[in-house]
Amino acid sequence: MKVAVIVVALLLASCTGGTNPDASSTSTLEPAPLVSTTSSVAQGDETTATEPTSTTIVTGNARLIIGSVVFGDQTTIEVGNLGPDAGHLTGIWLAIDPYYLELPSTVLAPGSALIVSVAEDADPKLVVPAAGLLPPLASASGEIGLYRSGDFGNPDAMIDYVQWGSTKHARTSVAVAAGLWPEEETISIDGSATGLTVGDREEPGPSGWTPTTG
Repeated sequence: MKVAVIVVALLLASCTGGTNPDASSTSTLEPAPLVSTTSSVAQGDETTATEPTSTTIVTGNARLIIGSVVFGDQTTIEVGNLGPDAGHLTGIWLAIDPYYLELPSTVLAPGSALIVSVAEDADPKLVVPAAGLLPPLASASGEIGLYRSGDFGNPDAMIDYVQWGSTKHARTSVAVAAGLWPEEETISIDGSATGLTVGDREEPGPSGWTPTTG
């Protein structure tokens, strides 16, 4: 009997199908090309007991984060892995209240990311299409939460967060309770911003982000 393990890493692109190149943000994460690897059960003599074997993917020290963001009708959101090990996205959710999107069951290599796009003409070969499932993000104010489950009010379920503009969003208190965002802090931004570039994420809060313009 053969068992196949399919590992798919989606292509990281600063501009996706339908995305305005002038509004793209710069990512600190590396491109993750479309890759599929397959392994099968080891075949042995039928008189000898055998154990199934498959490609080993170490996921113990993955660090899944929200990556760079593009605002507007061509909104894109990166979900990246800053950890030393691969990260599995099974059961991972993006939350932009009152919209919620469960990410596809795939594996991110260390330093790579997938892109979620709300563009109507987003290419599903390059990104996770989310038109109608997530809203376009406004430059004036907003938030994004990343969760390990659909328990969106539970601080233990939240694994990353970012907010800009206002300091009072639907999930701000959850992020503060989770230790993922400092209370009463936000990313200062104006209407000319086209997105957010992710930077040093060692400490939670606005210091890990830079608004992009132009």
